[in-house]
Amino acid sequence: MLLITCSVVVLSFLLQVRPDQHVGFSWLPGVSFPQTCLSRSLYDVKCPGCGLTRSLVHLAHGDWNASMTIHRLGWLVAIAVLLQFPYRIIMLSRSGDPIPGGGIPKIFGYVMIVLLTGNWILGFVV
Repeated sequence: MLLITCSVVVLSFLLQVRPDQHVGFSWLPGVSFPQTCLSRSLYDVKCPGCGLTRSLVHLAHGDWNASMTIHRLGWLVAIAVLLQFPYRIIMLSRSGDPIPGGGIPKIFGYVMIVLLTGNWILGFVV
């Protein structure tokens, strides 16, 4: 999980959001990543996570307004990703021993799911 977190952070700095809202590497201007959301590709309906990649890329480049426009909770997901660094390092150093308050990550995960789902539903209303 620590390697995935490192990859997310590094890629968010290496990627860019193009004017057509596709994401790609800055040094490959003619190549964009394909649409990865099956809900959007198959049914043309946004899922609760649609826009999070673009939002994180905008945050990594310091464009807070664009990030909030793409996904209102991108900043919260960015914090969750950054919190993985100390949490995973602590877990690796403990060799699998439970830590006090070990249920907090699980609760945080549930809260994130509820917030993302609520934000998604709010998008239909607003």
